[in-house]
Amino acid sequence: MNQQGQVRWNKVIFVDWHGVLSLDPFWMSIIHNEENPLHSSLSEAVRYLFAENDSLVRDWMRGNVTTSQIVDSLQIEPNPEFPPDYLARKSVDDCQLMRVNSQLILLLQSAQQTGTAIVLATDNMDCFHDAILRARQQSPRLKETKTTSFFATARLFDDVLCSSTQRILKSEDPRHFFANWLTSHALDFNNALLLDDLKINCSAFRDAGGTAVRYNSESLENAANNFQSELKTWSQFS
Repeated sequence: MNQQGQVRWNKVIFVDWHGVLSLDPFWMSIIHNEENPLHSSLSEAVRYLFAENDSLVRDWMRGNVTTSQIVDSLQIEPNPEFPPDYLARKSVDDCQLMRVNSQLILLLQSAQQTGTAIVLATDNMDCFHDAILRARQQSPRLKETKTTSFFATARLFDDVLCSSTQRILKSEDPRHFFANWLTSHALDFNNALLLDDLKINCSAFRDAGGTAVRYNSESLENAANNFQSELKTWSQFS
């Protein structure tokens, strides 16, 4: 985080992670690697978790359930090749392998240079929050590559809001999720823009008084162009 008290932002962009900045899944080094002994069992267990157990996933995002408890619920047969905490540890390590939408990062960097704060606002899990905090504490790499773009992106953010620490999802109570940050930086919802892929999150943010742009991750180039146009309009009138 930039040093509070020394930075005065005139606006803030809250940007979502999954579906906007990145499309990569948890445990990607295993799910994308058919040679890993856990590939088949983990891929099927994760597919079932996210497709069929929405209430558990939401509790995980709210911080009511830990990643270790989720790993236990997956009931993956232990493999002697790996230590007992392998899947819990990889849940953090693999977040740092997630590839990031570089076109969108450039737009956010440009907005940041005009005095706009860029804050990650994500409905996400404790493992992701741990990964992003560790990345923000890392020294800059000499050369950023696709596999280290997570680190560069983490350092872009002026702050991070994650549902697992906020203990609530964005759409459930946007004032609870965002208001403390806005108030502490002498801003309000009319100074704020949310970039998110979910209609429900955008609607809730607008109802709270903010501006929201729904980002279509299926067409990244069109989405980036649309956001750039919306950003110009918002910057002029907010």
